[in-house]
Amino acid sequence: MDCLPIPAYDDVLRQPIRDDMTSPDTTRKRRRGAKGPTITAVAREAGVSAMTVSNVINNKSFVNPVAREAVLKAVKALNYTPNSAARSLAAAKTLRIGLLHRDIDSALLSAMLVGSLRATSRLGVQLVLEIYDFSDPVGGIERMIRSGIDGLLLPPPVCEIASAAGLPERHDVPMIGLAPGGDLRNMDCVRIDDEQASYEMTLMLLGKGHRRIAIVTLPTSLVAASRLKGYLRALGDEAVVADMKLVWEAPPTFEAGLALAERVLTTQRDFTAVIAGNDDMAAAFVNVALRNKISVPDDLSITGFDDTPIAVKIWPELTTIRQPLALIAERAAERLVATLRGEPPETQPLAIYVDYKMIERQSTGPARA
Repeated sequence: MDCLPIPAYDDVLRQPIRDDMTSPDTTRKRRRGAKGPTITAVAREAGVSAMTVSNVINNKSFVNPVAREAVLKAVKALNYTPNSAARSLAAAKTLRIGLLHRDIDSALLSAMLVGSLRATSRLGVQLVLEIYDFSDPVGGIERMIRSGIDGLLLPPPVCEIASAAGLPERHDVPMIGLAPGGDLRNMDCVRIDDEQASYEMTLMLLGKGHRRIAIVTLPTSLVAASRLKGYLRALGDEAVVADMKLVWEAPPTFEAGLALAERVLTTQRDFTAVIAGNDDMAAAFVNVALRNKISVPDDLSITGFDDTPIAVKIWPELTTIRQPLALIAERAAERLVATLRGEPPETQPLAIYVDYKMIERQSTGPARA
């Protein structure tokens, strides 16, 4: 449940004082002392929100430099002096961190939710979940910012979209990316090395004798570019000529995997292994292969990515890359809270790497001669 909004601290102090609680003289003195400019007036003068003014006054490191300069000029022009007691009240409020998600990303969300809750509960921070419409992810982020959230945890691919759209520069609410496919130019992130993971997966299949290896990339994402780079590097290291007709693209859903698998497995097959974009897609390939009497892994090796629960709920169980999504979310929440509580910022956006592990199971085997 969301916390009730805390009023601007000047406005709290300007509430009328009951005569039965104080003498008339004291009341008049307090009212006379409260007639100076308010934080709302400073915000209006600077053309920013009251929250931005509060962040500047409290010397938060993440405020946009242009906004900071505008606030400082307004403070000087209006001769604004914040009350120390009111500043203490504002600083004591519970931080609210938003986690955006799509309701179709159940496996990804559950893992990231566990990690986020682990960190926020320990640090005394409120976690707020919000579903966004993938047709308008930027609008979803901005609506959450307008709700008064203090910071944002952004999973893939919305963190990459937010970075490309320049949202960290346009808003003074700190954001951190969870599991992007590459470093983000304008926000911190916590991730694995997707390129190296893809390289090791491809190298493992090459070591089993596979030479015609297909890969499924995800549309318009840094993950696609990173994993494709690792795949091509592994082929090059083993002197295998890459066939770009074996590079396919599909959204990371079971349904999209079914549609792609139906198309490529029911025509003439000239590949012996598939590296899917995630475990849901890999499970879809296993489903279609078995329905078409294609043995896995004897006729076709299939790999996934993430090591979500479905990887061990199907048969044969999936060979996959274990991406520690809960740990990624926990580290990201810790980093975000540290930023909100005034930890000195890095000179450049920080990429925090966590370890991954390749898990070999029954869905991969030697290539047939």
